[in-house]
Amino acid sequence: MQRTVTTIRVSRGPELTVVEVCSERPGPVVAVTANVHGDESTGVAAVHRLDQWLRTSIVAGRVLLFPSLNPAGLRAGTRELPGGSDLNRAFPGSDRGGPASRVAGVVWNFLRANEVGALIDLHADSSVSVPYVILDRSVRLPAEQRDSMDRQVARLAQASGLIALREYPDAEYLRFVLDQSLAGAMVNHAAVPAITIEAGPRRAVAADAVDTMVHAVQGVLGALGVCVGPAAAHPSFVEGGPWRRGSSPRSSLGGVFVPSIAPGNVFSKGDVLGEIRSLAGDLIEQVRAETNGIVISWMDGCWVEPRGVTGTLGLQE
Repeated sequence: MQRTVTTIRVSRGPELTVVEVCSERPGPVVAVTANVHGDESTGVAAVHRLDQWLRTSIVAGRVLLFPSLNPAGLRAGTRELPGGSDLNRAFPGSDRGGPASRVAGVVWNFLRANEVGALIDLHADSSVSVPYVILDRSVRLPAEQRDSMDRQVARLAQASGLIALREYPDAEYLRFVLDQSLAGAMVNHAAVPAITIEAGPRRAVAADAVDTMVHAVQGVLGALGVCVGPAAAHPSFVEGGPWRRGSSPRSSLGGVFVPSIAPGNVFSKGDVLGEIRSLAGDLIEQVRAETNGIVISWMDGCWVEPRGVTGTLGLQE
């Protein structure tokens, strides 16, 4: 085993740390990236733990670990890069663009130069969420290549042992520019399988969330042959689906949102997902499910504005 630490520099931007753990045996090159959004810190701790674990557990190939792609956002506790741009909508990026595009371009060129064959991007949702994995839509690949990519991505997601959500339908996927997220760009512009793991709250490192994220990544690395063995399913895993990511029905009025169904539980069309109440406690509105699905997360906080979204659902595909 060989371990090296390098730094890549972004023009007029941050220095990014990369830890490489290399086996003596040939095998795939896998990248594990974290903290694209600066206020999502679970992945930073998970990468540190994976670094320690891989030193004695890697059996083939190379793993490139990125503890933080947004160190300024990490220090400030902000989702975006300084200046307010979302790095996770800037890939593949360019060295001639704005701050997000320059960071994305440097990271992209590094990944491509190292012939990365799979990527795992680590994120966090809310403090009221089950862990889950997102599968991007390979909308920019030809039909035959798309089928193959979808199978590869599904295999990685299954190996994580978490509830798997396919991204929004194609038209929404493109409207939300998700093909320019890191995982989405790898799938669509590099034809490299990639998944996004969401675990833990933002702005805090919770030990159980780090355990969950590390276990999920270990499962994916096992499936790729980098280490031994897949992961067992996480206790929150629910049979059913396939699920696709969707937002909760929007509220008509503002008020205090009180969930009726906890994350990780399935629901049927017409079920009450939650209630909106006035500060006096009067019932204003019931938010009902528009189709069958599973609750993934509810928002941090309890106040919802009119036409507000209260959480993330897994809807039946």
